[in-house]
Amino acid sequence: MTEELIQYEVKDRVAYLTINRPERRNSFSENTRRKLIDSWMDFKNDDEIDVAILTGAGNIAFTAGSDLREIARGLEIENPDWQPPVGNISSIGLAAMQGLNIEKPVIAAVNGYSLGFGFALALACDIRIATPNARFAASEVKYGHMAGGGQATRLAKMIPMGWAMELALTGDQIDAETALRIGVVNRVVPEAKLIEECTDIAQRMIECGPTVVRETKAFMYRSLGLPLDEALDLEGVYYARIQASEDYDIGTTAFADKTKPQFERK
Repeated sequence: MTEELIQYEVKDRVAYLTINRPERRNSFSENTRRKLIDSWMDFKNDDEIDVAILTGAGNIAFTAGSDLREIARGLEIENPDWQPPVGNISSIGLAAMQGLNIEKPVIAAVNGYSLGFGFALALACDIRIATPNARFAASEVKYGHMAGGGQATRLAKMIPMGWAMELALTGDQIDAETALRIGVVNRVVPEAKLIEECTDIAQRMIECGPTVVRETKAFMYRSLGLPLDEALDLEGVYYARIQASEDYDIGTTAFADKTKPQFERK
């Protein structure tokens, strides 16, 4: 990996994205957001990658959020000719994957402070694994800003409403164990095991085949908030798509033959 604002490395069909501003607690400048958006598009469009893992450089912060000093003094744009991949969505929204339609799974390896936009970014990932020193907060409300970037929206869908309200309306921090208890993170692991744990989850997904994983992810998000009958009908639509795929045939044959399925990839 080169010394970039967003380091990007691919190994064994997994993309590793590292927010690389440790001297600023991995906070996000506009240039950093743009680099992350470009990295998301590289991940999305590369058929040789199945899963992404996002983390922060060092062991202090996943990301402390937006760089408020930059907001106060004005943006310093590295490439004024840069064009967003989707119009009518802010760079904050795009960096948190809004509108990018990323079908592949994304895992957040939260290795420290995840505050403000950093919390939004972690919540935008499909799975969150944290270290014991991780801290989470929708901190913008303390500075007169809404818990944006999808925080208020996703919290209300992911965890009990009382907790969602407390986090969004106070900006208070919660520790890793509280985040685990209320469902913000999947598990808490030692710092030395964080990337290994995330990679293990990624490889278990890869073993399941690309079509079934991507279609299942798409269904689970689309069905959120639907009445039960509508969600079940939609599940049938997605099941039919999977049933018509090579994944389904390969997996069914392997099950019958009592062998491990060898799913085909591009």
